[in-house]
Amino acid sequence: MRVINILSIGFVYFVLASAELINEDVNRVIDLRSHLVKVTTTVTLRNRGGPVSEFKFIVDPTHNKQLAHISFTQADDEGKVLKKVSSGSDDKLFTVSLPSKLENDGTFRFTAEEVYANALSPFPKEITQSQNQLMVYRGNHFYYSPYKSDSQSTAVELPSKTVESFTKFGNPEKEETTIKYEGTKDFDNVPPNSQNSMKIHFENNNPFLTVSQLTRVVEVSHWGNIAVEESIDVRHTGAKLKGSFSRYDYQRMPNSGAASVKSFKTILPAAASDVYYRDEIGNISTSNLLKTDDSVEFEIRPRYPLFGGWKTFYYFGYNLPSYVHIFIRGDLHALKMRFVDHVMDDQMIEDFTLKIILPEGAKNIKLDTPYPAERLPDQLHHTYLDTVGRPVIIVRKSNLVEQHIEDFVLSYNFNRMLLLQEPLLISAAFFLLFFTVLIIVRLDFSIAYDQASEAKMRVQGVIEQVQALQARREKCYEAYEAAVSKYKASKDHTTFVNTRKSIEKDHKEATNNIQQLVMKVREDAIDTADKVGNLNHIDGTLRDKYSSMMQLAEKLISKKVSRDQYVDQSGKLNKSIDDLKEKASETVDNLLV
Repeated sequence: MRVINILSIGFVYFVLASAELINEDVNRVIDLRSHLVKVTTTVTLRNRGGPVSEFKFIVDPTHNKQLAHISFTQADDEGKVLKKVSSGSDDKLFTVSLPSKLENDGTFRFTAEEVYANALSPFPKEITQSQNQLMVYRGNHFYYSPYKSDSQSTAVELPSKTVESFTKFGNPEKEETTIKYEGTKDFDNVPPNSQNSMKIHFENNNPFLTVSQLTRVVEVSHWGNIAVEESIDVRHTGAKLKGSFSRYDYQRMPNSGAASVKSFKTILPAAASDVYYRDEIGNISTSNLLKTDDSVEFEIRPRYPLFGGWKTFYYFGYNLPSYVHIFIRGDLHALKMRFVDHVMDDQMIEDFTLKIILPEGAKNIKLDTPYPAERLPDQLHHTYLDTVGRPVIIVRKSNLVEQHIEDFVLSYNFNRMLLLQEPLLISAAFFLLFFTVLIIVRLDFSIAYDQASEAKMRVQGVIEQVQALQARREKCYEAYEAAVSKYKASKDHTTFVNTRKSIEKDHKEATNNIQQLVMKVREDAIDTADKVGNLNHIDGTLRDKYSSMMQLAEKLISKKVSRDQYVDQSGKLNKSIDDLKEKASETVDNLLV
């Protein structure tokens, strides 16, 4: 099998050579300012043979397994995208169609934009909280092409001036944050498929965030709303944190944790509303929302800063008006939305799943994606007022970057009469409820009237009221004791008299209520009425004791009795009060017996 592949690749190269296309001028820009490597190549093709309608482009073998996105545009007309067809899987060979045939000695300028993921590696692989993050990029000094290149130039853009080392092939020039490989004979008349190892070791403290998994759920309602929720797993793929994390140093030293990520910005559609942001613990309030004319900027701030090797999980959601994204013609509906949205700047999504929940009754579903994606088997989603379930369309794709933010179109048929299904179900449910209540209220399902049971229930109700009123009187006892203690400390006779009147008023009201209950319960249970009457008798004695205690306190303050006499008499009163309290408590407990 390997021999066959080598022969097929050799045959392709032979065909390419016979086309007599050459790269007259090549200008490359390698952008290393983020965790994604972005290569923009502008090439002037010249035809030295017969008319051609296409050309070949081969991804550099150094990074062909790390390619996340590639596109071709006409350099003289940037808005015109050239059609490409992948011609192989192992060597990443693309056939790109020209807008018109290229005649002999004719030229054509195109721009190729490539985005590579995981093309940078940290060195050292572990750093402390106070160290800067260093990255190594390994590439090719030459533009890898199946055609000969007359002239080449490469500019490498870096995020900072700090560069540990870089290869000196072709006597490059370093200007601020740019390294230029150009202007020497080493980059002239470069043969096809040339490779020369490039290595740059540089400082890069920009966010190295990678979305490990993202699940985007779009729930469509024909009642005017589209609900979107995204569940996101994010990890920091830069140099791992060595040692422990010190929040004190992180906040005190401005350069501490330079490579960490405190927050990042998510861009939502301009019509987004009711935005929420949560994780496994709950709602996260440390976020900012800014509405602009064409978007909603949502600043995501995790609960803790992300260092190398750290990860977090969160989910957020929002609502969109359906009239912005759903187009209707008769029973035919078309949903047009972004396949993937802007999660963060320079985003890289390793595993992406899109779930679209359509209204119940949607049929003839057709999905048109802006690029190839794996469609998984449809499922059903059941929620309130559903009968057979709502269809769920599931699509999966890997290695998505910002260039993949494009619209999909989902068309389906939906009979708008089905909108009446839910209101009718609700009306029927309420009708059955009211009808059932009506029957239950109108009919008497009891076998016979039990007077003894009814009397017992009335007595039980009275006892519960007596217990509550007795608890109120017990609070009055405590208030009496507190008033005496406060009076002895402050000697404020006016306040003491007013407090005593207030307590006696509350106590009298509770006692009168209990007396009325005694008269009420006597009709059903004489023994219970006698017990409550006995409780009132004990309470009356208690009230007299507290009255004596207050009079004794007044005598003490007015010095009509000595301190020793007061202690002796108050001790006897307190013992009598404790005995009466215990007796009242036993009487209350015996009310149910």
